[in-house]
Amino acid sequence: FKRIKGMEIVQLSGAIGAEICGIDLSVKPNDATVSAIEQAWYDHIVLLFRNQNLDLDAHTAFASCFGEIARHERPKAIRNEAAELGPSVMLVSNIRKNGKPIGSLPDGEMMFHSDTPYREHPDKATTLYAMEIPSHGGNTKFANCYQAAETLPDDVKSKLASRRAIQVFEYGAVMKEGKFDRENGRWWAQPVFRKHPVTGRTALYVSELMTEEIEGLPEDESRELLEFLFEHQAQEKFQYEHVWRPGDLVMWDNRCSIHARTDFPETERRKLRRLTIKDEHPVIMGEPPVVSEVAAE
Repeated sequence: FKRIKGMEIVQLSGAIGAEICGIDLSVKPNDATVSAIEQAWYDHIVLLFRNQNLDLDAHTAFASCFGEIARHERPKAIRNEAAELGPSVMLVSNIRKNGKPIGSLPDGEMMFHSDTPYREHPDKATTLYAMEIPSHGGNTKFANCYQAAETLPDDVKSKLASRRAIQVFEYGAVMKEGKFDRENGRWWAQPVFRKHPVTGRTALYVSELMTEEIEGLPEDESRELLEFLFEHQAQEKFQYEHVWRPGDLVMWDNRCSIHARTDFPETERRKLRRLTIKDEHPVIMGEPPVVSEVAAE
């Protein structure tokens, strides 16, 4: 571990993630601390803060240190029930009131994805705070998309260079079922290789749940290539699996990571509060990356 500005930074896996120890997020951090946290975030992609006691105001104050809070596009089914949460909060919960879910993405396993890639300007960061957690399951797996991009075969890198992929959105979807309805659904074409505006590194910007096709390739070739990419980026060597505890706050970079959820008992309550942060930078097309010295080691 290393110590910066009174905080300890402890790596969570060899690929991605670090725990930040020695900080109370119920008190808004000063500028120097925010700067240190932000650098740790760029270095590790996923940050964990344990044992936090955060109401919505404190959660919002912390997330706001890193940019403007984004609006949450709440499904119609819960729009009225969740109105008191304000326009930015997503409850990720299986709890039901009068037979209706109080939140989004209520049940079961969820495929790997990044958040909001179907927008022209996707959110750069997600913060998720755990309030109620089942006895087991409901873990979040994170994967490093820098490393996934760097370790692709050279012929695949060449084929994907300068290409875009169709990123799609279906309310409430946790698993991909059938082909996306492009005529009536929401989608955006994003670079397959995305350059990070701060680190300068290039990530593989596709995911099993959200990516429908690669533009400019025959349908069969696109499907076969995407299946290869999804399997490649989901390798355990690129991952950290987070086992949630109440009071955990996790913050991750959607520009260079994907995440998934494991199954959990539907009879046990699960409730987390999500705020996302807008990106002040446009999406940048990246060059196919070469293997970094760090990855080569």
